[in-house]
Amino acid sequence: MTVKGLRVIPGGLEMTSSPPGPSGLLAELYEKHAAAVYGRCRWLLKDDAEAKDALQDVFVKALRGLEEFRASASPSTWILRIATHHCLNLLRARKALWREQVKAVQQDRKVETESPDRRELVRMLLTAAPEEAQEVAVMYYVDELTQEEIAQALGRSLPTVRKRLQQFLECARAAMEEKP
Repeated sequence: MTVKGLRVIPGGLEMTSSPPGPSGLLAELYEKHAAAVYGRCRWLLKDDAEAKDALQDVFVKALRGLEEFRASASPSTWILRIATHHCLNLLRARKALWREQVKAVQQDRKVETESPDRRELVRMLLTAAPEEAQEVAVMYYVDELTQEEIAQALGRSLPTVRKRLQQFLECARAAMEEKP
């Protein structure tokens, strides 16, 4: 990686020339260590775009910690340590986001409060129908798929799906009449 096009903007002011102060040091750090930092970020994050973003963030953090850098014995170790910590924090944040998404999905789920008797009745009605009619009934009534979606999923024609649903209903009605 090269420094071409790198413009250090301390305090939001663009500096077109490379001054002798911290931004000159930052440009030197970037030139010497950008490839290693990018490699570390890419290896940890396993994503090129995220690694490029992390590379920029690492050098922003490095700019804020230049006093620590000056006290550091090894600039490459110092900048790679910043990169490692930054990337690990990104991974932790990603993991925490995943947990929050799972909690949200669990809260959105319908609470199943069917009584055991009702569940047993549904099982009895399903077992009264032929296997293919059972499958179609579950897809239609439980999964709430349309008849067209069921036909596509099973590789059957729409009239066949309608026939299987009708079969299920006839078997269910007959089973209900026989039920004591």
